[in-house]
Amino acid sequence: MSIDTKLQQCTIPFKDFLLKDLAEPEFAKGYLETALQDFYVDGNLEIMVLVIKNIAQAEGGTENLTKWTRLSTHALTYLLQPEDSLQWDKVLDILSELSQEDRIS
Repeated sequence: MSIDTKLQQCTIPFKDFLLKDLAEPEFAKGYLETALQDFYVDGNLEIMVLVIKNIAQAEGGTENLTKWTRLSTHALTYLLQPEDSLQWDKVLDILSELSQEDRIS
């Protein structure tokens, strides 16, 4: 067995590790706050969308996100597609809902 094969068997994919950590409210809050601080520096909206997707996935998918933001599943899916033009006001609404302490559980 090669070393690469052994390493693959012994490691957890980063995304799985991240989602496990994002299930913890304090970690998710810090993750979101850090992403917002970085956004203020570089203005990278695609990273903010990725952060929202990761938090939503860790919380069980976009179903909770649609409840919190009162957006339809179709509208939310459209907003989170990187190839579509992003609507910053809607992304801010999503971030506002996520940042409330009782939302990230």
